[in-house]
Amino acid sequence: MRLSPAVIAAAIFSLTLSAGAIAAPPGASPTPNPGEGAAQAERGNGVMGQFTGLGGDPALGEALYQTKCASCHDNPTGRTPPKETIANNAPTFIVSAMLEGVMRPMASGLSPHDMASVAAYLSKRQDGGLGAGALEAPACTDKPAAMRLTGPTWNGWGNAATQARFQPDPGLAVADIPKLKLKWAMAYAGSRNGQASVVGGRLFLTSTSGAIYALSARTGCAYWRYDIPGGSRSSITIGKISGGRAGARYAAYFTGWTERTAYALDAETGQLIWKRQVTDQQEVQMTGSPVLHAGRLYIPVSSAEEAIATDDKYQCCKFRGEVVAVDAATGKVIWRSYMADPPKTFKTNLKGARMYGPAGAAIWGAPTVDAKRGLIYVATGDSYTDIDVPLAEAVVALDIRTGAIRWANQLTKGDNYIIGCYPPNVRANCPSPAGPDYDFGVSPILHTLKSGQQLILVGQKSSQVYALDPDAKGKVVWQRRLSRGGPLGGVEFGPAADGDNYYVGIADIFIPAPKPGLYAFRIADGALLWSTPSEALACAWKAPYCNGAISQAVTAIPGAVFAGAMNGRFRAYDSQTGKVLWAYDTAAAPVTTVSGRSATGGVIDGAGPTVAGGIVYVTSGYQGRSGQPGMVLMAFSVDGR
Repeated sequence: MRLSPAVIAAAIFSLTLSAGAIAAPPGASPTPNPGEGAAQAERGNGVMGQFTGLGGDPALGEALYQTKCASCHDNPTGRTPPKETIANNAPTFIVSAMLEGVMRPMASGLSPHDMASVAAYLSKRQDGGLGAGALEAPACTDKPAAMRLTGPTWNGWGNAATQARFQPDPGLAVADIPKLKLKWAMAYAGSRNGQASVVGGRLFLTSTSGAIYALSARTGCAYWRYDIPGGSRSSITIGKISGGRAGARYAAYFTGWTERTAYALDAETGQLIWKRQVTDQQEVQMTGSPVLHAGRLYIPVSSAEEAIATDDKYQCCKFRGEVVAVDAATGKVIWRSYMADPPKTFKTNLKGARMYGPAGAAIWGAPTVDAKRGLIYVATGDSYTDIDVPLAEAVVALDIRTGAIRWANQLTKGDNYIIGCYPPNVRANCPSPAGPDYDFGVSPILHTLKSGQQLILVGQKSSQVYALDPDAKGKVVWQRRLSRGGPLGGVEFGPAADGDNYYVGIADIFIPAPKPGLYAFRIADGALLWSTPSEALACAWKAPYCNGAISQAVTAIPGAVFAGAMNGRFRAYDSQTGKVLWAYDTAAAPVTTVSGRSATGGVIDGAGPTVAGGIVYVTSGYQGRSGQPGMVLMAFSVDGR
């Protein structure tokens, strides 16, 4: 079934982090690899699969190109790329340019299938893969240093398996922060992105355009670019690999956004080591980053059904939150654990479509490893239907060896939700009553106090933050609530923790009495230490996303916390007082990128800043909400050196 472009644009691509829910755990099961063989790939991924840039009709694409594109690209002037240059890009990259990039105005009125058809006609790289170089950055002329895991590093989502988002050795002092200046910038296509991972002098980056980059961390030149169908939103984890492709010593691990796959690339050359489809479920989107531990990759699975179910004819809903463990050397699936029982039909909606349940339990954030207890922790989102999902909006502990669910604490009950369930246009698939959409969209943080006691820290879109006891099946030790929260409210992508404090950004878009800003809690007892509200500031774009919401994941270093806001401001805060130490407006004026072109940032959201080797990296322009095409990765260093 295909949705109208209007529904898709309004639903899927306005779906920021509308995390799903978790259902009753049937436990884990060893399974064969679902991605082996061409038949699996041909089954696609429902509506989400239309955004891969694959499956288009080249004949239709040629006709549309002649009507919409040929007048400019067959006779290019200025910076308009010729047809031959466009053809060197993979289909997903071309679709991204039409969907949310510079070609969006010209592609107005085209359906996803139309865009895929144009891409199928134009692209000479139907299989994606490793290209000759990145058009977005000049090729590096120096030989890269030998790859190693030591040295200035930010590796993966939380910079450690405990997901604290803390950099203990940032390469700059708090006193240096007011002297930060832009060192280099790269503009790249896509609507969303993973965050920068820095390992071995290289910066690794993903985007929903399908482009995967390895850049010089100091200069921004490109070592390689690999293209995948369907794009990626995960952050890249680098690890040693053995038993894989001949000659590969280190692998770059990540997941595809819409194609239900995990990848391992040779981190030094960009060559494919393995690719594996890891789930058979439909309408999957992979937002949480995979986690590497002891030779296994742990992969969270989330869903777009919350948005797709706004189509009254859609048979809502069948998705079940899922964690998949694969062998890091080969990609072979070792176990999978679902967060809900298999769905069954239980009624028809008002438009006659069958409804299914239980459903939901999407896992939006990276798993957290507890090696001492032999567990991994995930936080889950809401339920999609009226059928009870006992693990919805819960913190769940799984056995790291088998995937069996060891314990779970459901922190919010009865939150059944899809998009479009409030007047005046209530959708036929809406549960009754519709819940407030209080997903957990974050990675739990496993924190060790000075006393040796450990706590699990987690934040919710209700704006509540919790400390749980891992030795008492997740019993609540303390909790605090900061505002009303809601679908785009409360805690969105990820807090951070240092040795003593827990730092939480609050978004609060589209809710009464919003309280956006940055908050700090003492981890030992949950005391609120300080709060710094976001100011109402002017933007280069209009409301509603000219807003001080801190939805982006935050990052801590000794003495400071970095956080970006939807109004494009990127700030550093004193970790003891909340005082703003430094601020930069990423969208105030164009910057010159490493390609020599100018680009402007926009809304800051999603994956957070990273710090390594004295450089602070952040991406501005998330989801095109500011009207700016694409995104800009910015690197800041002391005096820009």
